[in-house]
Parts: sequence; structure tokens; C-alpha cells
Amino acid sequence: MIIGGIHIKISKELVKEIVEAPEQNFKAILKGPAGSGKSTLLLQRYKHMVDELMIPSEKILILLLNRTQSLEWRTQTVLAGSGAILRTSYYGFIQGEIKTYYPIILRNCNEIIKKNIKPIFLTFEAAQFLVSMVLEWRRQNKGAFFGVASLSDRLAIDMTSNLVRAAISDIPHSQIGGRLYSSLENKEEASKDIFKDADDILDAYRKRCMELGIFDFGMSVELYNRYLVTDNVYRRQLLNRVEHLIVDNIEECVPTEVDFIKAMLPNLKTCLLAYNPEGGYGEAFGSNHEYTKQQLLGELDSIKISGSFTCKDYIYEFSDMLFDAIDGRITGKYGARPQIERTAPFELRSDMLEKAGERVLSLIENEGYHPSDIVVISNYADPVSEFVIARCLEEQGHEIRNLARKSRVVDNVFSQALITLAQLCHPSFNFIPDREDVRALIRMVLKIDPVRSSILAGEILAQKPFAQFPEIEFPRLVERIGYHNIEKYQHIKDWIKEYKEMEKPLDMHEFFQKVFLEILVSAQVSQRDILETKKLIDSARSFIDVVSEFERNANRDFLDVVRKGVKSGESIFELEEKLGGDFVLMSTPVAYLAGSLKSKVMILLSLSSSNWTPRSVKEISNIHVLTKTWVDGQVYTEEMEEENQKRYLATLVRSLFKRCGERLITFESLLSSGGYENDGILADYFDEILSQ
Repeated sequence: MIIGGIHIKISKELVKEIVEAPEQNFKAILKGPAGSGKSTLLLQRYKHMVDELMIPSEKILILLLNRTQSLEWRTQTVLAGSGAILRTSYYGFIQGEIKTYYPIILRNCNEIIKKNIKPIFLTFEAAQFLVSMVLEWRRQNKGAFFGVASLSDRLAIDMTSNLVRAAISDIPHSQIGGRLYSSLENKEEASKDIFKDADDILDAYRKRCMELGIFDFGMSVELYNRYLVTDNVYRRQLLNRVEHLIVDNIEECVPTEVDFIKAMLPNLKTCLLAYNPEGGYGEAFGSNHEYTKQQLLGELDSIKISGSFTCKDYIYEFSDMLFDAIDGRITGKYGARPQIERTAPFELRSDMLEKAGERVLSLIENEGYHPSDIVVISNYADPVSEFVIARCLEEQGHEIRNLARKSRVVDNVFSQALITLAQLCHPSFNFIPDREDVRALIRMVLKIDPVRSSILAGEILAQKPFAQFPEIEFPRLVERIGYHNIEKYQHIKDWIKEYKEMEKPLDMHEFFQKVFLEILVSAQVSQRDILETKKLIDSARSFIDVVSEFERNANRDFLDVVRKGVKSGESIFELEEKLGGDFVLMSTPVAYLAGSLKSKVMILLSLSSSNWTPRSVKEISNIHVLTKTWVDGQVYTEEMEEENQKRYLATLVRSLFKRCGERLITFESLLSSGGYENDGILADYFDEILSQ
């Protein structure tokens, strides 16, 4: 039948039972594979509750997986009878509750010394920066992490991730190193010292953040579960506010979210959860499918939905057989010859990308597909893959957009100009801009050709004792900039000079705002430039607010971070732009699945790459050990690692293919981008099934 324009394999009677259930004592789990219509039924149920049952929307808590899902729900949950809409992710919900009920936390938590009116939340970049600073200092001065090859930035990412994983699995932070060490097959003394170093750094980082009232995601989860949920006043408020619960993708929930749902169940009037028994691709981000099954599946009645509207029957069958083959199960013969296009392997990855681009173009130009019908799935969805395929498409006026790639702040020309001027205006920071950056700044503000702007950039950088704009009398300067640019050049030069003579320099976000208004703003400034400038200003403000609390030069630190290529934050409007419009989409597997997307044509790149089976074990982390279902003290063996890699691969590709509507096309190369032989296992399983 059809619900909201979507075909699903479920009777009209059952749809009516779900959507039009009464406003009391209806609690159920919708169980079905990807594309079976679960999310559609959740939406229909919500609309019925608000429009027909007249339940206030502010009494209904909707928990979604991420911002991409929230964007999908946004326009469909604003109804005529809606008031405030509680539509958020688990982390967004926790952060909102901490902000609202912070006085309760201050009363209950004696670790917070600085009693601010409101909490400060760390961005991932700021948390990583703070940990990496401590880590690098200890490496240089205390000999920490002796024998560890990874760079400090990489270690900082793993350590902050460990802290989050421990919090969402309700594991005390003090046990992180011990659990990881006890799971090792070879327990060398050097490894024990490494985990102790990591514990010491995390303990110092966490202690200082808590004292200052500054929290990352892990600390936020810890605060919520330890000091809010256990507080009687808060619990009464929560149960009074939230009477109904709707949750999508519970199989991808982190353990503490599962605990939250379970704790809410007895006091809810209604609850409708969507569950995909074939899910579990989000374990790298802390989800625990096994824990969800243990804690929730037996608590509610199950309503089963079969089939999938997002893929053809032959792809549905193929995905199940491929899962069974990878998982080591006995498979039967394939029912119908699958329409799956296996392109013969190329020797070089560059050739593979060229041919993939040509195939995408052929699908559009010769076979009648719209660009938006096509997704290209790549392990990395790296800029090289994007560039090569984009070059093929651009010749015919088509475009590809990368869902997985966040641009760096310095990738935007306008933002880079702001950063370059910041370096020129703050010589005490000892950051000398690159010649290319200065050249780009000159081209932007003076509108002169690349050759002259490059020569002028060299002359600016050659000034002593620090790079600066030379005087007008400088030899051949006027002919470099042109007579019509003399006034503008002098204005910028004088502006920089006056700024450097200020008694106290501005904070970086104030500096960016001043530069934008007094130097860079013009009739040629685009909406995107304005948006990028606002994002840079907001990022600088939040970074400086946090890092300055740690008695550091936060302005210099921020400039250092953006110079090194920190990723630019993505607004909901930019995300909406990526997902809307007629263009080819490129994505990593997990980013595509997390967005609940579907496409008529799915093209898989690098099928024979070993990157389809990433290792869980790293130098100081293991995603399976820092989770609620791991038995502390158990040894994590190489056999376990191989089993987990296969299980993850089987889950990932089955979930992917059930979002492929009509055509599945694969590409691969014998050699990787680094020139090494590809020896991944996925291509072999493909051939095993297709040869039957």
C-alpha cells in the first residue's frame, strides 16, 4: 500500500492501528529493514497525534540520529496545531537540558568550582586542541608516549573519543586505560606506561574543564546521568513535560540513550520506536546494537514490517546473500540473475576514477537518469576522487557534491583573506603567511592580475623585521598596483599600521568583524562569503571563550588552529543545499546511511580496497572494549578483530544496498593511491555470489 506517497508492505488495518492508536498506553516497536516505511509511519503517527488527538507538540519528544535526519523531519513536523517542537538528537537534548537546569547541576556537583550562570560547551576542535597541547608538552618534557609513532593531533583525537565512548557506555573515565590494557594479548610494561600517560592527561583535562564549567560531549553525558536524572526535582519536571516519545533508528542509539528510553517507558502515555534488525553500522560512533536488543526489544510489543520500497527485489535478495556469505553462513542459489554491473578491475586508481566519471556521465546523458538519481560511494570520498569525477561531469554542465567532506576554513578565499590579514596585523604571534595567501589577498582587495600580485606578495614578505605593506615610494610599487589602486592600497597599509599601534589588540572575532566591515566588504561580496565570515567569527568567539579560561593566548591559539586546516562548521542551510538540487552525490558509506538517503543508482568505488574493513584496534583505543557489553578483563584477540571486521562489513553493505533503487555498479583497481596492491575481501564475496 502507499503512505505519504511511499510504497510499504503492510496492511491498511495495521497502518490504521499504528497511526491512529489512542493517546494512552500505546507503546510499540516497529521492526523492519531499511526502506520498509518505519520513518514514514513515525511521521504519520506524529501528525495524527498533533492534528487529530490534539496532543500538544511540546509534550512529544522526538529523538533522531543526527542533523541530517532532523532536516528531513523539520518541514514535516511544523503543523497547523504545532507549538514548540521537541525534535532533536540525543546530544542536542542533553545539552538543552543541561542549559535549562544548570542550577541543579551546580547544586549537586562539587567538581564545578567556577559557578557561571550558564555552562560552556566545547566543540570537538577545541577539545582536541586542549588535549593535544597537554599531550605535546608531556611528550617534550616528560617523555610521555615513548615509542608511540602517532602524531599528537592523532592521539588527541583518539583520547577525546575514548572519553566520549566511556561516558556513553557509563564507564568511569578512570577505568579507560585499565580496560584497554587488560584487553591486550601482549601486555608489555611499555604499553602499561602508555595507557597510564593517556589516563593522566585525560584526568587533568577533565578535572580542569569541570572546575571551569566547560564540558565536552562525554562530560555532558556524565553530568546529565549523574546529576540531573538522579535528581528528584528534575525527574518530576521531565516526566511532566514529556508524555510521549518517538525515536527513529534505536539500533544506532548509544547505550546511555537506550538507558534513557528504558527509564522513561513506565511513565509515558505513548511510545513508538523504529528498529532495523539489520542495522549497527554506527558502532564507530558509540552505538551498541547488541545492548539495544538486550534492553529494549523485550520491553514493548513488536510490529513487524517486511520488504523494502528503496530497492528492487533482486538487490534485496543479493544484499541478504552477500551478508550471509561474509558472515560465514551457508547460502542458497540466487533466485534471479542480478542486474549488478561489475566493471573489470583497472590497474591504477586514477584510471578507475576516470572511468567511473565517464560511467556517471553516460548514465545521465545516454540512459535517462537525473544527476540526483546517482550516488557515488567511496571509502574516503576524498578530494581527489571528487575532483576527477567532477571534471568529467563539468564538461557537460553537471555537478557532484560531497556529503562527507567538510571544507577547511582556509579553503574559502574570503576566510583565508581574513586569516592572512590577522597574521600581518599580529607580528607578536610569529606567524608568517605563505606567499600564495598574500597573493590571494592582494588579488581580492586590489583586483590585479596573478603575476603582479605574486611579485607584490614577495615584496611584502621580504620587509623587515616583519612582513608588511611597503611605502608607496618603494621601487616600482605604483606600477605593480596601478595608479587607480593607490588610494585603496594606502588605506589598507594605514589601517594595518594603526591597528598594530593600538594599545591592546582586539580579540580575534572582533578583529575579523572589523576587517570585514572596514576593508573587505564591497558590492562584490556574495551571500556565501558573508556566511563564511559569520561562521569564522562565531568559531573564533566560542574558541576564545573556552581556551582563554585555561590561561593561554587564545587568540594566537585560534589563529594557529585555523592555519593548520581546522574544518569549517556546516550550517543546517548548507546541509540542506547539499541534499537538495539536481546533482550527483558523493559520500562515505556511513555518512550516506546516517542521512537515511536513497538513490536509483549506486556506484561503489575501490571495491577491492582493504579500507572496507577498518581495524578497531589502534595504539591507544579499541571501540569494542570501551562499550557496555564488553566484559572487563577479557582479552581482545586477533580472531575477534577479524570476526568484527567481517560482521561490520556485512552489516554495512547490506544496509547500503537496501537503499539502492535500481542499479548497482562497482569499480575497483589493483593498486591503491599509494601504489600498494589492494587485498580487500569484499570483491571476492561479490564474485562468489555472482558466479552462482
